[in-house]
Amino acid sequence: MSELKSNDQKTTPAKNEQEISLERMESLLKQSAMGIHILFDNRSIAKVMGQNKDDRDFFDFNKMKIVQDNMTALIAKKSYLEKVAFLKELNDESFDMLVRTYFHLVENSVRAATEKHH
Repeated sequence: MSELKSNDQKTTPAKNEQEISLERMESLLKQSAMGIHILFDNRSIAKVMGQNKDDRDFFDFNKMKIVQDNMTALIAKKSYLEKVAFLKELNDESFDMLVRTYFHLVENSVRAATEKHH
């Protein structure tokens, strides 16, 4: 029996950093879907989400590139403290775009989970 276990362990590839980072991000999105937003304080969320912005603004190539780069960098941070420190370093526009994108992801995650149940 122990031989079988060791063989199973050998055939199961170890997760790479990118997979681990994505799992961490999925966990954050699930928490946010339940109303637990550990990366952003309520005041920041209200400020950003209270702005009347046109979603078409997201489709600007340069802005999409910035958001993608910032989201990738955020996901790559290993600890909560590293993520928060990264967010604090962003300029206001980048932070606002990242918050909006994050909550779009949360909303889409909730919708996808709801659609699976129906």
